[in-house]
Amino acid sequence: MILLLLAGNETTTNLIGNGLLALVRHPGQLARLRRDPGLMASAIEEMLRFDSPIQGAIRLARQPGSLDGVEFEPGTLMVVMLAAANRDPSMFDRPDVFDITRDPNEHLAFGRGIHFCLGAQLARLEGSIALESVLERFRRLALVDPQSPLSYKGSLFLRGLAALPLSID
Repeated sequence: MILLLLAGNETTTNLIGNGLLALVRHPGQLARLRRDPGLMASAIEEMLRFDSPIQGAIRLARQPGSLDGVEFEPGTLMVVMLAAANRDPSMFDRPDVFDITRDPNEHLAFGRGIHFCLGAQLARLEGSIALESVLERFRRLALVDPQSPLSYKGSLFLRGLAALPLSID
């Protein structure tokens, strides 16, 4: 329960912030989502892929293997960059394009296998509710100053904005 409360809060907050940023930076996708709110589930998956709240993870190799010609033994510490995998051109057509209708969208934002996020469904639900509420409440969303750099919280594995200054109506 503690894991869900602590880890789930930060990552879901970052999903909402990163997702709003992607929408305001891609006004065509924002307009499309406003026209068809039924795309919210697909939009959430694309937000998770495009700018994932979890950028990487640390794992220990359980068996010997090799990756790109580098050999490793059991117990080798490995840093897995999920964000890079989510932009892999061999897995995603036009990986650097934000497309709320992307299908298939087999991203790794929640991990995979035995490490799949326990709170994935809750995060999707919370993200959907929050973003639907914002889109219903505010007809116009824009960055206050699109030229100003945004600041992110300092973390190697988590990606979330320190602030998202929006102009709203």
